[in-house]
Amino acid sequence: MVKSHSFDDMLDKARATLEDAINAANSAVAVLAGHARGDERVETINFPVEEALVREATELLDRWKSLALSLVKELDRATEQADMQHRRRFDEKVGLENASLLGRTVARAPMKPEAIAADLDAILDISAELDLLFKEARPAFSRCFHDCELHLEGVIERRRKVDFEIEEMQRRADALTEKLMYQRRNRPSSRHADLQSEQEADYRALLAEQDDIRRQEQRLQSGRTVRQRLIDIYERLAAALNGQVAAISAMASKLTVDIEQRIALLKALAAEASPSSATVARTAAVESLIRFFEANVLAGQGLAARKAHVDAVFTRRLEPHLLPASREMDRAADEAQPEG
Repeated sequence: MVKSHSFDDMLDKARATLEDAINAANSAVAVLAGHARGDERVETINFPVEEALVREATELLDRWKSLALSLVKELDRATEQADMQHRRRFDEKVGLENASLLGRTVARAPMKPEAIAADLDAILDISAELDLLFKEARPAFSRCFHDCELHLEGVIERRRKVDFEIEEMQRRADALTEKLMYQRRNRPSSRHADLQSEQEADYRALLAEQDDIRRQEQRLQSGRTVRQRLIDIYERLAAALNGQVAAISAMASKLTVDIEQRIALLKALAAEASPSSATVARTAAVESLIRFFEANVLAGQGLAARKAHVDAVFTRRLEPHLLPASREMDRAADEAQPEG
């Protein structure tokens, strides 16, 4: 039997973590927006706080993804068990090939259709809630990612402006250096005291201007370093948000096909159940999934092939370490082939 309470606990943790992750990401992006507008002086930026803010957001994003991933996989495993129990009604040896003696003894009698259907109802109930979480998470993270990218472009543009100002300052410094060298080479002799005094005054003025240019360039270089550091910090957040959107898309695609598989199995069990069995009370979310399935004329068509496809995409994007080594080597060899 499905332990629905364990799924409930996982779902509650995923829901709470998703809320925290959205809030943390939005807070970090709001701080970045201030930097893009130039609301703060670069000298006042507290980088340990900025880094902690982004680190917390990325850790929460990873935690949410891990919880959602685990829930999708656990629901899939529970569905496999329900499908195996259904197939055992027609072949009692299904799934027992490698089972222990105790396992074979316990599983000797196949489950009744009503019991398997009850498990599927519990799985579908959690699936419906998880589907709602994905529908909440994907637009939230997508919007947050686009805002982050927009504000990053603002900070990058401000850094480019500083780059241009630094180049201008360096050109001024080069021109001033040439003037100073010319002054040194063409100093009047001591016999022309009046000219020497005038040139010395000009020379001191050029030296003062050179010191001023150096101070300005140092200030600009400091500002550029600060902006580049901000860019490096928040690019990590943008990458994490973009990865979240891709991960949710893969998980939601798999969940959609998995839900279709569960409903198809549920309908097969309903046809085998005793007519006298009591009607199962289902949640509104599950009833909605079933109505959508029934209204879709293509529901159930090519289900095995579509599930194999989404499972492959799911593994490739979210669990690449589970891919067979030979397939990884073959793909690497294909990518290494020269074009043409």
